Amino acid sequence: MGFDSSEYNPDNITAGTVLVDPMTQIEIDLLYSVLLLADITSIIGTFIVLIGFWRLKLLRNHVTRVISCFCLTSFLKDLMSMTLTLTDSAQYGGFPCYLYSIVITYGSLSCWLWTLCLAISIYLMIVRRYPEPEKLERYYFFVCWGLPLISTIIMLSKDLVHFLGNWCWIGEQYTPYRFALFYVPFFIIFGVSAILVGLTCHYTYQVIHNGVSDNKDKHITYQFKLVNYIIVFLVCWIFAVINRILNAIGLFPYACNLLHTYLSLSHGFYASVAFIYNNPLMWRFIGSKFIRLFTIFGFCVETAKRLEKNKNNNNPSPYSSSRGPTITKLSNNSGIEMESSSYDDYNADGPEGADNLRTSPPLPPPVSLSGDDDIPEDGNANA
Repeated sequence: MGFDSSEYNPDNITAGTVLVDPMTQIEIDLLYSVLLLADITSIIGTFIVLIGFWRLKLLRNHVTRVISCFCLTSFLKDLMSMTLTLTDSAQYGGFPCYLYSIVITYGSLSCWLWTLCLAISIYLMIVRRYPEPEKLERYYFFVCWGLPLISTIIMLSKDLVHFLGNWCWIGEQYTPYRFALFYVPFFIIFGVSAILVGLTCHYTYQVIHNGVSDNKDKHITYQFKLVNYIIVFLVCWIFAVINRILNAIGLFPYACNLLHTYLSLSHGFYASVAFIYNNPLMWRFIGSKFIRLFTIFGFCVETAKRLEKNKNNNNPSPYSSSRGPTITKLSNNSGIEMESSSYDDYNADGPEGADNLRTSPPLPPPVSLSGDDDIPEDGNANA
């Protein structure tokens, strides 16, 4: 969370607290507005993803379950955070204040760990060709919803929680605890995730550029969809780290504080945008619902018809527990026979498959590497 107004209040100064100039009322109000905006947009974004995965049966596979757990955790975290902010109950201390600090510490660490698990699953399925990733889910549950309890319990047992103006968290005078319990785990989780994503991208780059492919240029989109969620992770939390480092040396720039507050609380929203962008079926489904509002006034009628007809038309994920129905033999550009389902979903686990991607590359959730995302009017995914 960002640095807030009560940390400027002389009445709250204790041993080890750094004296700084107070914020103006306009700055305080802006920070409060940004706080609520970030919470609300994250709640909306994660809710849409959860509804999409619930309604669209083709998307129900291991990776989308991991994403759903991230979105569910973020949704609950931001919902409780927004409720406590609006009621302003944390300012009186007691249970609401402790609850707010738990929401921030436990919720954020859990979301980070789900991001790490997503990176692990994608790496294992694409690079290592791990056959049954579903078996990892019980371990993911323990790690992502169990390990954050360690930092949370230590924070509560050491009585580190203070009201910081709009929220409660570890007090400014406990900077070593802030880093040990929160930001050091961030660096570890992000570092491991970035390494796994880098290895995955290196593998797919070699597969794409060492083979025979007619549309290598379009694979840039594929590579971007492999890394965008980890880029979101970094961008949303890097200013939090920078801000806390500056705070530790006695610097409190308002702009950095504002970015810290907005981006860290918007992680759920921007991650949801990345998940939707990566999945044509998801944004087709959402688009069909959204454009329907304009058809009442005679706008976007043809687009609405096309989206409505094809909103459920998408190749199944190559990593779903069911590999699809019938299997047929296909020949790639090199004359090598490949197995493919009746959806024309090339088996992209190997170099031959990844080199001849027509519809869904080996990235869950499914993405399209075709020249455009238009679907045949008859809704036939085999075209």
